[in-house]
Amino acid sequence: MASTLATLSMLLCLSLLFMSIDPSFAGHHHKKHHHKKHHDKHNKSRLKKLCSKTSDRESCLDFMKTDSRTSGADNRGLLEIAIDLAYSKTTDIHKDLNSLYDNSGDYRLKDRYNSCSKNYHDTMRNLDLIKKLFNDRDYDRIEVQISDSVEEVRDCKNQLENNDNDSYDLKKRTKEFELLCDVVKVSAKYLEGKDRDDKDRDDEDDEDDD
Repeated sequence: MASTLATLSMLLCLSLLFMSIDPSFAGHHHKKHHHKKHHDKHNKSRLKKLCSKTSDRESCLDFMKTDSRTSGADNRGLLEIAIDLAYSKTTDIHKDLNSLYDNSGDYRLKDRYNSCSKNYHDTMRNLDLIKKLFNDRDYDRIEVQISDSVEEVRDCKNQLENNDNDSYDLKKRTKEFELLCDVVKVSAKYLEGKDRDDKDRDDEDDEDDD
């Protein structure tokens, strides 16, 4: 009996102790959850604002969300993601152009694929420089380099314009790459002279998540 009372007494003490601590703990947990929710909403607002300034808002959102880093990215982070996505896209297209060149028996098409491959090789070189400029926070020159990349890609697109054989998918991906270049350009322009992030002067209004 004494043992049972001692056990009940201990349980009662532990319950009272937990109750005295729990409100503070719950409040802290709620505060962290609220902060994270607000932070996520703010990041979504930032991405929407960025994409609204590109040539295709919805496709921009779709492309950027393919990278898991996007949900927690500040403005500089979004620029880095856009550069990485553009580089990945141009590397894949360059590889496929070389494959088309190797497998085509049409010498006229081979010339076009070879020329386009050179365009994309130069674009990859531009993006390598853009990565360096990003690390140096030289956003003004990123705009210039990405514009050069767009010109290279458009030159390729013009060569393929009248070819209805193997290049439909290539044309589609070329258009996607142009949009990614647009995202890089808009992101760099926004950061020129500001280099702002979540903790700096970010005057974006929180929007609804729709």
